[in-house]
Amino acid sequence: MAVSIRPMRSEEARRFLEIHHESVRGLAAKDYPASVIDGWAPLPITDEVIDRFLRNRDDEIRLMAEIDGQPVGIGALVLSNSELRACYVVPSAARRGVGAAVVAEIERIAREHRLFSLRVESSLTAEPFYTALGYVVEERGQHVLGSGVPMAAIKMRKQLE
Repeated sequence: MAVSIRPMRSEEARRFLEIHHESVRGLAAKDYPASVIDGWAPLPITDEVIDRFLRNRDDEIRLMAEIDGQPVGIGALVLSNSELRACYVVPSAARRGVGAAVVAEIERIAREHRLFSLRVESSLTAEPFYTALGYVVEERGQHVLGSGVPMAAIKMRKQLE
């Protein structure tokens, strides 16, 4: 089982968002109340949501992770603020190295752009994952989702070599 990471193509926007939703609803639901899950991964994924996503106002570098040609994970990097914006894996592919491969590619791209560190606003669910990859906790608090719903979050950072 080899994981491959590549840039997301615009025609894959819906699948990118679906993977995000599957991950949040399937993995993070154990750590957050339904109101947070609904605000974090609102349904349905409409054409309007896809259009807004494709506008990419933060100039995210978006990645797709595949196993055997099937998209199973996503990642996003915002170079302008040294932010690992997203790393999500579908539940059926969790704990199979997909997330680590996504983060490794994000870190490679960050180094290529001469970034010296990355920050991530982690969910409670993902904190052990990021810790295992060398990210350290800077602050515990809340993140306000685009929907206006607050959720518990951990600000983490990693120095890149």
